[in-house]
Amino acid sequence: MPESIALQPFVDAYPPDPGVRVPGEAFLAYGVAHFPEALIELWRAHGLGFYGDQQIALVDPGVWTDSLQTWLGTGVTSIPFAVTSFGHIYHYDHVDGADRIQCLDPHFQNNVVIPGDMTDFFNQHLPSRSSHLADLRALRQGARDARGALAADEIYFFTPMLALGGQVRQENLDKGNGPVHLDIVHQMVRQHVHQR
Repeated sequence: MPESIALQPFVDAYPPDPGVRVPGEAFLAYGVAHFPEALIELWRAHGLGFYGDQQIALVDPGVWTDSLQTWLGTGVTSIPFAVTSFGHIYHYDHVDGADRIQCLDPHFQNNVVIPGDMTDFFNQHLPSRSSHLADLRALRQGARDARGALAADEIYFFTPMLALGGQVRQENLDKGNGPVHLDIVHQMVRQHVHQR
């Protein structure tokens, strides 16, 4: 394992949790064809799974692509690579010669571009006070205390869901399979809109 990698500031701020695993060669070959070298280096050095005491997970795109397409359409060109403990999906593509990283927030139904390249995203954006990780730190700890640790591909969420008027309250927290829950949120929001 290298002493220092391009995303070392991220690793220092959000150390890999137990259970993080380096993916196989076929997965890494897929990654080389679709992602910047800095992310591949992180996968090779540490792997997929939760980082920072379950604040964020580096994920298998194959598990989360259907959710991203459900929300943004089948023509979406970006690929999911990380998910917060509350289901914000970070997804990547390369547009006009530059990295483009976006964040899908299913709770408030928006998708925003995060300035900078992949290295900036990990080393500057995520540790900053303006990231979802900073916003959700106390809430995540409360969710973990109340609902327990997350399993692979699980997220915390609110019941009733925020998209339909639920409130950000400790007693409204729950957890479950992330892709399944995000698909349910999308379906419920669509039904709500059509019933108006």
